[in-house]
Amino acid sequence: MDTHNQSLFDLRINDNLRIHLRSAAVVAGIAALLSFASSILKVVTAFMNKGKTSLEYRYEGFNQTTASVERTSSIAGAIVTLVISILLFYFLNRFSTKTKTGLNVNNPQIVNTGFGGLSGYFVTLGILLIIFLALFLLFIVGMMAGSASR
Repeated sequence: MDTHNQSLFDLRINDNLRIHLRSAAVVAGIAALLSFASSILKVVTAFMNKGKTSLEYRYEGFNQTTASVERTSSIAGAIVTLVISILLFYFLNRFSTKTKTGLNVNNPQIVNTGFGGLSGYFVTLGILLIIFLALFLLFIVGMMAGSASR
């Protein structure tokens, strides 16, 4: 049996593939930065809106409270979102930087490391999706059990 170490992504990189990989790496880097910035702004907004519970609209100079709104985004939720975003940013940024570096120096091992970052990104997303679907399912079962007991 052949036991030599072979990479999962044993690619032969030609000019066309190099162009497309570089474009994908640039888009991934931009997406990582925008996602991370969005999460930071969400935390800042959660701290700024601490304690606000109603919306007030002005109609022709008159103040009128049209709706009392409970805050749906809490500080804890924003911080959890930030932690998840940092984790996803790490993997996506690793893909972006390693892939661009590997393509620039024509080193397939560095490109493979970049793909490892992309693999980690998708594995993390899959795990988070399974966790959130399980929590949603528990919520639905709890709601059904609560309505059945009435």
